[in-house]
Amino acid sequence: MENQKITFGRHPSAQLNNLFSDKPFQGQVPENARIVFLSSDANYSPQISEHDFFKYILEYQEDGVRFWEKYNVHHPFLIDEYPFNKTQNGRPFHNNFRRIGLDSSYAEFISFIELLDIPTIGNKSENRKLFYSYANIEHLKKIDQLYLEAGNRLIFISRGVLCDMIRLRQNTDVFRWLPNTLPKEKFVAAANGNKIQEIYHFSSSHIHREIGAIRHMIDAWLEK
Repeated sequence: MENQKITFGRHPSAQLNNLFSDKPFQGQVPENARIVFLSSDANYSPQISEHDFFKYILEYQEDGVRFWEKYNVHHPFLIDEYPFNKTQNGRPFHNNFRRIGLDSSYAEFISFIELLDIPTIGNKSENRKLFYSYANIEHLKKIDQLYLEAGNRLIFISRGVLCDMIRLRQNTDVFRWLPNTLPKEKFVAAANGNKIQEIYHFSSSHIHREIGAIRHMIDAWLEK
């Protein structure tokens, strides 16, 4: 099953969906974080909730900061016991993130949040219309406020996710601070003590050329 093509959609596990209903983020609570990584959707193997490994997902969603401190990895996908295809379902994203070299002392500062507040399977590029239909306006407003409300957050976003945000803005009242068209150079914006920095997506091999710069930006921001 793991090697078969997976159609994009909401994850079939009621238990996993309930976890996201309670906490539609990973790691630190976004409002309490100083470093935020904003992605499109949290992607999982379709079978993950049926495997004994799911106990790590439960533990992680309960307290992502404590999980990082306990296992010294920022996400369960990086535990040696991970039993699924390591080239899909969100695992490449977190494996590339690990290359930044952050240890558990960073756990309290970092949050991962997605445009969708539900877990998914498959690749959103196969059905963007369905992806956009899953968007929850109240969740998007909370993401919007991470940037608009006074704070001290450095928010990393890939170009593809920024484009999704521009598309979502067409039918909502969120992300009005984004331009209609992104500049050719990396998009950067600042407001109320917060900063947005465009980077490559962590699922792309292009992110490797930015790892050092991302680490420098994180350390410099936390030293402020």
